[in-house]
Amino acid sequence: MSETLVSETGGTRADVRLRQRMREFYETSETYKGLLAAHDETYLRHYVELVIRYAPPSAKILDLGCGNGISARLLNQADFDVVGTDISPLFLEEAQTWENPNLRYQVCDVLELPFETETFDVICSNELIEHLPDVETALSEMSRVVRKGGKIILSGPNLCSPLTPFLDWLSLMWGKPGRPVWGETKRQALQQFAKNCGLSVTKRLARKKPKFLYREPDLQVDAIGGDADSAYYASPIDLAQFFRLNGFAIVKKAVGFGIKGRIIAGTFPYLSPYITMVVQK
Repeated sequence: MSETLVSETGGTRADVRLRQRMREFYETSETYKGLLAAHDETYLRHYVELVIRYAPPSAKILDLGCGNGISARLLNQADFDVVGTDISPLFLEEAQTWENPNLRYQVCDVLELPFETETFDVICSNELIEHLPDVETALSEMSRVVRKGGKIILSGPNLCSPLTPFLDWLSLMWGKPGRPVWGETKRQALQQFAKNCGLSVTKRLARKKPKFLYREPDLQVDAIGGDADSAYYASPIDLAQFFRLNGFAIVKKAVGFGIKGRIIAGTFPYLSPYITMVVQK
């Protein structure tokens, strides 16, 4: 599995060839579509609850990278006007049969959103940000289409968290399987722990522009799983720095679920294994 770090940048435009390769992969991979089938109502429950908690009543919501479309449907069932998008028409095939006057699906690229400025009350995404080859452009597009006073809600794995590889190491020590790509062996888990500790300290000390760190995504069919296809080494520190520089208020650095999750989110929000960030324009 590839872990090659390919660039660290303040947000230059992604390589056109990489964007095209990723688009073609998501548009054609039946195996990946099968993986998304596991993203059912139970899997998406915390994400949907998070959006409902912070969205105003009857909000117009843009659910980015919604994959099989279930999250957008659940938000629509909670009385929101929802547009669910994904880059892959393959993933949205079944979802489009659920459309109604307050729920529609659209194929589009988050790096070039086809919506007017200040259209939505809430922009949200789940497990999308780590798959983007140009995070700064994507965040700028989200910032453009959200209304003044509106919120952006981002959820997904914190790939820079030291806690995750440490938990991988503990699991391996107990004879359990490690995490694909990032912690498959005890040595790999400890190396990833050390790397993430260094990244977390460096990013916290950098008070200026965020430095989005990218990796070469593995787009082979047999590599699917464990965020092998991730292009961005996702960090909530980067996201918070970007939003502050662009005039957003941080409503929540992290939102925990369950007792342990709330303790970690409240005490070490940027080290939490999962990104759950809420910001307001």
